[in-house]
Amino acid sequence: MLTMASTEKFVQWIENGKQLGKVFSFELNGKTCWSSVGIQKWQGIYKVYVDEIEEENMVAEIYLREEINQFNNLNEALNFIEKKTRTSITDMQICKGQKVFNPNFE
Repeated sequence: MLTMASTEKFVQWIENGKQLGKVFSFELNGKTCWSSVGIQKWQGIYKVYVDEIEEENMVAEIYLREEINQFNNLNEALNFIEKKTRTSITDMQICKGQKVFNPNFE
């Protein structure tokens, strides 16, 4: 469970419009998979991007999961990340240069 103290700087970054994200690998059914998770406040809406892909399918871009979810409040977005992805907001970093996703897309 996240506490306000543990997430305060992350909340401030998100509220300031920064994109936070993480790209990482994990094992699923004996195969290496890669995931990207990102969050950004965009035009008053909190957007969370998630993708998961088996390493062998990266060239063909055959994703196990690829979605952008929109939330009206930050707590809902943070709960989604904690419960529906394989990472935590406190594992994410500010995306400088290369972004995890384009928040302009729906």
